[in-house]
Amino acid sequence: MAAQYDIAYRRLFSHPRLVADLLKGFVSHVPVDELDLSGLTPVRAKFVGSAWRVFEADQVWQLRHRPTGLPIYVQLEFQSRIDTQMPLRTVNYSVQLSMDVMRRSTGHQRGLPGILPVVIYNGQQRWTAPRTLRELRSGLPDWLERFGPSGEYVLLDIHATPLVELPLDNTVSYVIRLEQAGQPQAMAGILEELRGWLSEPVDEPLRRAFYEWLVYVSLPRGTRRKGRWGRIRNFDEGLAMLAERLKQWRQESFEEGRREGLQKGREQGRTEGLLEGERQVVLRLLQRRFGRLSRAIRQRIQQADSAQLLQWAERLLTAQSLSEVFDGDASAGS
Repeated sequence: MAAQYDIAYRRLFSHPRLVADLLKGFVSHVPVDELDLSGLTPVRAKFVGSAWRVFEADQVWQLRHRPTGLPIYVQLEFQSRIDTQMPLRTVNYSVQLSMDVMRRSTGHQRGLPGILPVVIYNGQQRWTAPRTLRELRSGLPDWLERFGPSGEYVLLDIHATPLVELPLDNTVSYVIRLEQAGQPQAMAGILEELRGWLSEPVDEPLRRAFYEWLVYVSLPRGTRRKGRWGRIRNFDEGLAMLAERLKQWRQESFEEGRREGLQKGREQGRTEGLLEGERQVVLRLLQRRFGRLSRAIRQRIQQADSAQLLQWAERLLTAQSLSEVFDGDASAGS
């Protein structure tokens, strides 16, 4: 599941406008006016190191530093899970990128290239991983710090970004608002606003990219694998259908679960029937969001009381994986 979300974000941020808006609105301490954002160009993110080892970053973009004319490389990493070794990965990718750039240099440019690492994280839990290599090191004397790389990176924690601080007229702001919306009704309103904002013919590739990303991150896995989602080429039609389907799949799940629960309730008694109805609602929602469930998950639902079922149902509204619904229990994925 994590890899699927990362792929969806890669496709969305394959458009230079998203990268430009990211730099303009969400990368602090960077003088954006010194960057030539109109010249953003994607470059290869796969590098062959020593012993033919292959290193691959998620995305790398090149642009020019206006005052000096030198190239700057923006290294993007998309994360749906917390990675405690992110500073080490950042250093590794930066070293491989630097070596690759220098190997391909024509000779007139000397020195290491400028690299800006940015991590975009869309998990529900707050990002708790170290932000520098110094945080990973422990017990070493301070004087050794001057001899080691920092591994520092810029972090965009999507679900921890306050909505009131989002810049206006920014495509990345729409990504954050849609991720945080959760409820279908709220998402539908944002989709209508987005459709009006991206209304020019030149925006068509970006509209398509937003639609494909929304199908991945908004619809339950079983739903997006079937139907007309992959065949839609019109953004307006796609967003209208998507907004409507977001409302329908939760309502259908609730009604199906309620009917099954009531039927069993007549046979087992009113009290047990109400509890069984709640179990069926949670079961249906999980199935529509994450596909076929394991026997262990079904048993947990059947053994849960009303309070536990309510807690899982609330988590389900924003969870991206079964482990998040069941509070990180290792048995949830079995």
